[in-house]
Amino acid sequence: MALAFGVAGASLAALFVDVHSSIAIVGAFAIFVLSALESERFLLLTIFLLPVGWFASVGLVLHGAGAQFARFDMATAARLLVVAGFFTGRLWRGQLGARRLLEPSLTRGSLAIGVVALISVLFSATGLTHGSTVAGVWLASYLGFYFFVLDWVNSRARLQKVLAAVLASTVVVGAFGVLQEIVGGYTTFWLYLNQPADDFKAWDNRVTSFLNYSNSLAGYLNLVLPLALACCVLGKGKWKKLGAWALGLGFIALLCTQSVGGLVAFGCVLVLAIFCLVRGWRRRLFLLVGLCVLALGFYLVREVLNPVHVGQAVSYDAATRVLLWGVAWDLFVHSPILGVGWGNFVELYGPYLASFSFIPPGVFAVHNIYLQFLTETGLVGFAGFSSLIFLATREAWHQMVAAGDGIDRALSFGVLGALATVLVHGFVDFLFGVSPPFGTLFWTLLALLAANGYIRSAGDIGRNSVRCPSQTAVAP
Repeated sequence: MALAFGVAGASLAALFVDVHSSIAIVGAFAIFVLSALESERFLLLTIFLLPVGWFASVGLVLHGAGAQFARFDMATAARLLVVAGFFTGRLWRGQLGARRLLEPSLTRGSLAIGVVALISVLFSATGLTHGSTVAGVWLASYLGFYFFVLDWVNSRARLQKVLAAVLASTVVVGAFGVLQEIVGGYTTFWLYLNQPADDFKAWDNRVTSFLNYSNSLAGYLNLVLPLALACCVLGKGKWKKLGAWALGLGFIALLCTQSVGGLVAFGCVLVLAIFCLVRGWRRRLFLLVGLCVLALGFYLVREVLNPVHVGQAVSYDAATRVLLWGVAWDLFVHSPILGVGWGNFVELYGPYLASFSFIPPGVFAVHNIYLQFLTETGLVGFAGFSSLIFLATREAWHQMVAAGDGIDRALSFGVLGALATVLVHGFVDFLFGVSPPFGTLFWTLLALLAANGYIRSAGDIGRNSVRCPSQTAVAP
């Protein structure tokens, strides 16, 4: 209560100082309170808005330097407020269930990555930098949102509402991406959400939707498209329709990103779906042949569908990645155990590539998820990430085998397919360090998988406890 009065007083005082500051304080207070009260509509809206990034230029007055402007990640700040408000409310009401949060193996795997990331920065020669600070805050927001979803989704009805919000959000994301393709530009709304920085890239006919970059959109879509595909195949009624809309618009938007890694990753999802969702070897063989024909057709018309990766453009992308990979490997060899520190690669590669003018310093990640973990967190961090992927794959597979033809199976296949896209697309991109919506959605899916396992086990225990008295009553 004292906190509420304090924030309210600060808001009133700010009204007489700065209108923008007062709006920000009132908005933050509203987010905190609604999260603490666990307003279901508001929390579902928060999940619906996951793909919306918002980087605003904030003026800072520094001593002796005058006014300086910095890009502030408003969306991540809002999600951190949601997490803080939610758990403050749970703690205030005495409803914080630590056992439920810590019991899943996915929780332990996720926490291990967070701990290793922190240790890698503390013990690195580079120490804390701007890059490691930003990457650390983003990782903290991913893990915080994971715990929020895991604790909040405590029933099958709520699980289905969250899944519906994710799919409906993807429909809007796909539609906005198609709109960008039609108008041939980012749109004014996107430029408002992503105010240009020094590394701003002019429109190159690759849609971004609400995200910051086309490859980020491709990775985000590939996290949801497996779920949409499974709902389209296994779902009934509204689930089939919602899955079909998300799959259709999402796939069109994926094509418009012109992301080769994203398209190859989605192709792997289709292969996985053929073996997991289709029965009978004849049908599987027929669909595999059809998929190969489609892939061949795409290759033949690649200059029409993917003009940005033809000629000099593809040479530039390939050369940039190869050079960055070489630097990353060199850094890993010199710090093989804990790496150079989570988020520090972007601060370190510049001097190594000073002679290559087409690669500006302080901009790029490694563009490879495996080398990124090896370089920044060493063998320890790479082992932690591999363990998390293994645990998530095992849990998703077990749930898919145990589930019938319904939403449970769609969710488990959706997570399984999402993991596959992360591993495949990860050969050419590292999106956890450049796209907060991608990282947040990834850990949201893991939380939903863990929550579904908890709900299923609680349901099994409940059914057993109901059956036991009747069996005892009729016992001779």
